[in-house]
Amino acid sequence: MRHRFISKTAGILTAAAVGLAYVPFSVESGSAAAEEEQITLEQQFQQTQLSDLLGLAGITLQAYSVQSAGADHGLTDETVQILDVDHSGQLEIEDAMCFLSWYSDFFASGTLPPAAIQFLNTWSADPIETTAPVTTTTTTPTTTTTTTTTTAATTAATTTATTTVTTTTTITITTVPSTVTATATIPSNSGTSTLTTLSSETETETTTVSDTETTTSTSTTTTAPITTVTTTASTASVTGKWPVKSSYQGIDVSKYQKNINWTSVKNAGNEFAIIRAGYGKYASQKDPYFDQNMKNAQKAGIACGAYWFSYAESVADARQEAEVFAQVVQGYQFEYPLVFDIEAPVHAKMTMAQVSAITRAFCETMESKGYYVSVYSYASFLNTKLDASIFEDYDIWVAHFGVSSPSFSKAKYGMWQYSSTGSVSGISGNVDMDYSYQCYPNIMLRAKLNGF
Repeated sequence: MRHRFISKTAGILTAAAVGLAYVPFSVESGSAAAEEEQITLEQQFQQTQLSDLLGLAGITLQAYSVQSAGADHGLTDETVQILDVDHSGQLEIEDAMCFLSWYSDFFASGTLPPAAIQFLNTWSADPIETTAPVTTTTTTPTTTTTTTTTTAATTAATTTATTTVTTTTTITITTVPSTVTATATIPSNSGTSTLTTLSSETETETTTVSDTETTTSTSTTTTAPITTVTTTASTASVTGKWPVKSSYQGIDVSKYQKNINWTSVKNAGNEFAIIRAGYGKYASQKDPYFDQNMKNAQKAGIACGAYWFSYAESVADARQEAEVFAQVVQGYQFEYPLVFDIEAPVHAKMTMAQVSAITRAFCETMESKGYYVSVYSYASFLNTKLDASIFEDYDIWVAHFGVSSPSFSKAKYGMWQYSSTGSVSGISGNVDMDYSYQCYPNIMLRAKLNGF
């Protein structure tokens, strides 16, 4: 579920120019190499350093071109997961643009942006460090500085643990930033989502990458104090009445997280999970891990919702997608909404009226089957592609990363996806992180929705 990078100034234009100069050369020389040495796109990737952002952009664009022509790009699932920066589930031009955007920042300022550092930390053999401590501060909406005895209906207690980590790493870049400070204050959503109609509504993204023309090898050592604030999960059972709080911590997952230890996820403080059921308009596009994730998550005591990533190009397509979604989720009970994920490139090219009609067709179809639906997209898409009637009738789940609160004020949102690079015990690699501001389990139980 995916973050979109906004167009940048001169730095971006420079990076794009460099990227365009690189890509044709890369594709042509790659074709010649393939004829003489049979070098596949996967082999090109294996021979490319992750710090070579322009190289990664070129490979991503080649893979997208081959894929668009209806051929198999030959990249492994693991490679696709690395290059799929926005976690849309497939390689898009937006992924390449993300790499180029990172490069533009570096080209203009000589400093890698935090998102690029997170990418390298996630996928490099050794994490990249800076020459000064990297401090990450997270404030949860319900954190308190005093010790208080609470009942089941109040906010769970929070604990703070401080760990000092010392590592040494080597990465090939021109320079590294001297200091990176990322501070995120997570406020609660001041209002509530529309509940009067008891309605509700995930795979594309943007990428910016870059590489240095002249590189040197730099070895750095950093001691980084890491402060983590953890909120314990609700003690209520999945199907019982839940204590009402100002916010709840959760995640959203798909096949890209593969096998998940849901007990560890629960013990790490996560109270809910939105699980991908599939995408498109055919039953064959069901997420292969959906059933496994649903059964194991519910067994661990985690409240679940599900989402469907849309590629609908018409109202008829949207209704067909909803019918398939309903077939896939049949037989399950969901404490959280069933979500319509609309953000694909095809939708970005449509008018507000077209996107709104598609969204309403999907949501109305799911509502007619007794489901509470929510609409998910990134903040700028919600701001420009959906009309006011959608916000009046349906619950909203907004995605916006690296900010203290989403840049979305047209309606009260029920959930916020605040990161795509979270780390959770029980899950290997990155995972999307979310806050919920509604006690959805109690809503479903009272209204007898979502299989209850």
